[in-house]
Amino acid sequence: MAKLKIILPLLLILVLAAWSFFPHDSEEDKAYYVAVFCAVDHHDNQTADQQMRNVIEGGNSDYALQKIHYKSSLGRRIISRWQDLTPDEQQRAMQDNSACRQLMNR
Repeated sequence: MAKLKIILPLLLILVLAAWSFFPHDSEEDKAYYVAVFCAVDHHDNQTADQQMRNVIEGGNSDYALQKIHYKSSLGRRIISRWQDLTPDEQQRAMQDNSACRQLMNR
């Protein structure tokens, strides 16, 4: 019984620690990153990632108390989603911003 009182809290701490390592991006964050991605040039994935970083972090005011930092894992997932689109879908997305957001949010 005494071992259970020690093992159970340790197990709970381990589970919470493991859970904290997984990304937890809100739907609002995903939608924001998609909107930023659709607004930048996405012909080259390297520059798209850097452009997204510049837009997201560049929007911070010098006096902001809570600065928004670029989440590279979320940015990579958005770029990966772009690569999963067919060439026709990519072409349509490049021509129409709202179509881009719709295709990327599916």
